[in-house]
Amino acid sequence: MQAALSRLRGVSPGTLYTVALASGLVLALVWALYLSYWGGIDVRDAFDYQSAIVAAQRDAELLEVEQNDRKGLPPQLRPYEKLLDSDLTRIDAVAVSEAQRAPVFHFPGTVTGYQRLDERLRALEELGQRRFQDAASSNVRTRDASNVLFALVALLFTIVQERLRRRIEENRTLVERLQRAFISRHGDLPNVGVGSVLISATQGSQIGGDLFDVFSYDGRLGAFLVADVSGKGIDAAVDTAFIKYAIRALFSERSDPGDVLTRFAAIYSHNAESDDTFVVLFLGVIDTETGAVRYASAGHEPAWVRSAGEVRILAPTGPLIGVIPDTHYESHAFTLEPGDEILISTDGLTESRDARGRLLEAAGVRAWFCEIDRDAQGTADAIVQRLRKRSRRIDDDLAILVLRYEP
Repeated sequence: MQAALSRLRGVSPGTLYTVALASGLVLALVWALYLSYWGGIDVRDAFDYQSAIVAAQRDAELLEVEQNDRKGLPPQLRPYEKLLDSDLTRIDAVAVSEAQRAPVFHFPGTVTGYQRLDERLRALEELGQRRFQDAASSNVRTRDASNVLFALVALLFTIVQERLRRRIEENRTLVERLQRAFISRHGDLPNVGVGSVLISATQGSQIGGDLFDVFSYDGRLGAFLVADVSGKGIDAAVDTAFIKYAIRALFSERSDPGDVLTRFAAIYSHNAESDDTFVVLFLGVIDTETGAVRYASAGHEPAWVRSAGEVRILAPTGPLIGVIPDTHYESHAFTLEPGDEILISTDGLTESRDARGRLLEAAGVRAWFCEIDRDAQGTADAIVQRLRKRSRRIDDDLAILVLRYEP
């Protein structure tokens, strides 16, 4: 009980109000349905009661004629006796008081018995008429009350719907604000075309555990990264925000991607909330005037460079971040010529499966990259188009970053 009260104290007043409205909506609907249903039941029973009385009067008259006027023998009278007996049983079945119960009639009947039966049935007929009128009047009042309750249900539903719509709108606004902080965006770099795609495997969400970032930090040098955080959902998104801004902060002190990655790995290991979390990260720096590139890769998926129509792979330069403490990451260098492109993606691309369950793998990505010749964004979009055509659905978060040197 104490734990339940503690949880209730932690619930916002708005949530409690919405729950109260929803509960009232359900109760009003149930009561309206109850009134509507049972009001009709009373009218139906009153009608059945009258019908049974009329049937008993008719069958009593037929039996009396067969017995007294036509002098029918017992075998001939027995079907009529059964009909009358079933009518009297029906009257008892729907009677609601002792006064409405059927009279007792003994077979074979006497002249006096038939007279008493007829008088009693006439009295019950009057009771039945009053009962039907009362039931009809009560049903009108019940239906009026149920109509009022249905109107109240409609009003409560409108209020609850509006509150839920407002809450959804508030949550959507919150998500948009979070996305502005968490979601990957890229800035413009002189002489470098940038294309990007970010897909979350969580339906209806743009927040996931994959990240890319492109930014200029001294006017000539530009940094770019692609990262994949273990885990899913908001927790992974929080890690992506930490990676994004920590890397940017470290570039204010260092310019070599290997040094930045080494320093970031130490920071991440000391600040990770769980020992099971890790980060796969590719970090590069490009000189936008010469095309010179330096990169460091922490266990990342292969990156690809296309130069003069040939595609080569950029292998990782160190292990995953968060797996081995105090790791030093090396930087490797190469130079882009005009029209050369770099393609970096998370494992949502290479580990995608076709309808037969076959992985695309690095060789498949390399083949696509060789065949596509567009600007940076066109290349990224073309890869995603091929991926959607090959795979029925994308089951993992996916980040793709393409840089094309265009001096």
